[in-house]
Amino acid sequence: MSNEMNPDELNEVEHLDNLEAAMAKVAEDITPSRKKNTGSKAGDPAAKQVLLRASDADHARWKEAADRKGVSMAEFIRDAVNAATADVLDCPHPSGMKRFYPWATTCLQCGMQWVHDKRKPRGQNHK
Repeated sequence: MSNEMNPDELNEVEHLDNLEAAMAKVAEDITPSRKKNTGSKAGDPAAKQVLLRASDADHARWKEAADRKGVSMAEFIRDAVNAATADVLDCPHPSGMKRFYPWATTCLQCGMQWVHDKRKPRGQNHK
């Protein structure tokens, strides 16, 4: 396989930054080793790539953990990041700690609010 790109390929890559272009070029020459099932939901394919730096020791540990779980390392990292994201962005408190209104739900513990409807309660209509 030639390492040179034809003019059409160069035009397509121009909008990418240097790192993405380099990763795209490397990806052309490698044989994918990932599993067919990426763990993503149907209709929501794992299409974005995230390059992260890791020490050799971290990489080896992550790879060993993924192998023990029987998943690809990418899926293992994706699951770990999604779990950490849920801890930060989603309210973990039980429904007993939440107040349910027709227009929104409010967590009494952390104050997070989910708006269900753009209508405000009567007392807030004039604000």
